[in-house]
Amino acid sequence: MKLFYSQYAYYLRNLRKRNNLLLFSLFIILTSNVFALEIYDLKHDSTVVGEIKTITINYSESVPDIANRFKTGYQDLLIANPDSHNWIPEVNSKYVIPSKYILPQKNYNGIILNLAELRLYYYMPPSDLYEGTRVLTYPVGIGRLDWKTPLGETFIRYKVKNPDWYPPKSIIREHEDDGEILPRVVKSGPNNPLGAYALKLNVDGGYLLHGTNKKYGIGMKVSHGCIRLRNEDIKTIFHNVSIGTKVKIVDLPIKIGTYKNFLYMEVHAFNNQEVYSNNQINFLTTNNIYKPVKPVMKFLDANPDYKVNWKNVFKAYKESNGIPVIIGKKS
Repeated sequence: MKLFYSQYAYYLRNLRKRNNLLLFSLFIILTSNVFALEIYDLKHDSTVVGEIKTITINYSESVPDIANRFKTGYQDLLIANPDSHNWIPEVNSKYVIPSKYILPQKNYNGIILNLAELRLYYYMPPSDLYEGTRVLTYPVGIGRLDWKTPLGETFIRYKVKNPDWYPPKSIIREHEDDGEILPRVVKSGPNNPLGAYALKLNVDGGYLLHGTNKKYGIGMKVSHGCIRLRNEDIKTIFHNVSIGTKVKIVDLPIKIGTYKNFLYMEVHAFNNQEVYSNNQINFLTTNNIYKPVKPVMKFLDANPDYKVNWKNVFKAYKESNGIPVIIGKKS
């Protein structure tokens, strides 16, 4: 089952290429529930995908454990559950799984990484005229405040399976300051921080998309600038992207999207913390009111047939819980 899990999108393409529609349909039926949180068909009239789930905590489990079980990020869970202030939520309590997303943009051919939500979106190009675009989305770990992941558009320069890690001098010195001696090379294996797969970006500084031997860092600002994914997630990306695939790194705390005739807004906390808390509130002032207003007005300029409930806009900005909420409707 693990092989099916990591090769899901790869098999979808091959099944379509063989025109084996019966087998393709059966595969979709058998696996639709398993992959519901990861892969989405893009609709021409929608930029909102997924759905919010609420679970009941049945046994003692930490927030990072819940994040791993439901394939979300640590930050995602914290800000989506502002009333839960426990490292281990209480048994029988309700917990929100924020598995609904507004796409960072409607169309793209490649990978978009949104630093503000610590999440990656891979827009899979169709392999033929009968296949629509799909989007895979995964939580990621990104650079700390003193080792920021760079913004901009680049591409995948090369791919490496079972990479060795050559720590740069800056990281070696950092560990020496903490009394730890790093080897000049860490061979591939369970102790390698790059995991089993790595994608080198065409950016000065050696930035990578890679796996990790510290799965609890997904959804946090913990790296030296590289983008970390869970090992099963980077495996899926690795087997589906090609050298030259575009990668765009953006910082969008506010996203605007549509689903059917409704207008949605998704807000992530504006702060400079490396680990988010779940009591983050964006208080509106005369100095920051432009932040929620500007993206909404930009959308309305291009789509004047939508009507906005500004009370919902400001409420979404204040709560900043990372969950898409309705702020308007097409008139």
